[in-house]
Amino acid sequence: MDLRNYRHRREAGFTLLEAAFSLIILMIIGVGVAPLFTYAIKANSNANDRELSMAIAQKRMEWLRTIPFTTQTRHLAFSYPNGGLEVTSATGVDETVTNAGRSYTVNTVIQNLSVVPVGKPDAGEPTVKSIKVSVTPAGAASTFETVSVTTQRSTQVTGSY
Repeated sequence: MDLRNYRHRREAGFTLLEAAFSLIILMIIGVGVAPLFTYAIKANSNANDRELSMAIAQKRMEWLRTIPFTTQTRHLAFSYPNGGLEVTSATGVDETVTNAGRSYTVNTVIQNLSVVPVGKPDAGEPTVKSIKVSVTPAGAASTFETVSVTTQRSTQVTGSY
């Protein structure tokens, strides 16, 4: 046998067995990587929902900040878009908002943090309010998908309290 023919036959290519093993290894790697793509798609979808939730919460909070905290608005019942800053129930007011084709639940809680002391003019009237706006995408799987924005408002009450 000629050495030249032997070398040529040896370098001719892969055997069927080598190709099968290579395909099995690639399949195992592919099956292992496939869940990463599913996870990445879900994470991107959740990030998009959180971004839209934050936009809704910020818009609602900016609207609440435009309401002057005065004697006329401190007892005007909360309702979007023409309400006031009256204390709502401990659980707040729930509304459904649609943004970018998705539904979101907006929960607004307004609480009195400080009131005018007894014996002073306007005794018992609020001087500081806490406002919390929470937005949850429809069909949220956990509370981690809820976005909350909180602020405090104070009225222009004269005197030291």
